[in-house]
Amino acid sequence: MKKNQHFKLAIFDLDGTLTLEKSIWEYIHVRLGKWYGFAEQYQKQFLEGKISYQEFCERDAEVWKGMKVEEMMEIIKNVPFHPGVDKLISHLRQKGLKLSMVSSGLSLLTNWVHERYGFDYSVSNDLLFEDGVLTGKVRIQVFYDKKAEWVRKILEQYEIKPEEAIAIGDSRGDMDMFQMVGFSVAFNSSCAELDRIATVCVRSQNLADIIPMLPL
Repeated sequence: MKKNQHFKLAIFDLDGTLTLEKSIWEYIHVRLGKWYGFAEQYQKQFLEGKISYQEFCERDAEVWKGMKVEEMMEIIKNVPFHPGVDKLISHLRQKGLKLSMVSSGLSLLTNWVHERYGFDYSVSNDLLFEDGVLTGKVRIQVFYDKKAEWVRKILEQYEIKPEEAIAIGDSRGDMDMFQMVGFSVAFNSSCAELDRIATVCVRSQNLADIIPMLPL
């Protein structure tokens, strides 16, 4: 990979990559005391193939029915981020890259991060609400293992070639995204297969440690 190769876009996973928490869904359940012995069963059923991803998300969303969006945001805004987020984002911006996020998490978090760090494009899953109150329904836009279709849309929207994009992620759900781009970074990956297909693997508590590894 040439150091002077011209990259134009960075595509981030969110949960576990920018944030310390691996799942915003789980984080909210834990904060509300709804995870252990309850919502964790939905994850177990999904991982065992007993329910679909759609049903998994629907059951999670149903737990929060009746909560005020404002109350949910108070929880979400306390999600801890990896140190170095600001430095990495600033570096990419200085190099002229557009910033995007493709997350199978929740848009309440993604939209907040989008505004906080000045992203150009982001997509994730929507908790539905009426009059500021969660309905217990969810609109799935990003399936955990189907991020490539969104990568394709982003590339088309900004007229960027796949080889001009960088992807940064941490789990199995980022594999098809990595296969779509010219350079990929597995950050504290939980998946050996992701490590194998990544251009580089970085294990660190600080996202800024990715910077020296980037061909920018």
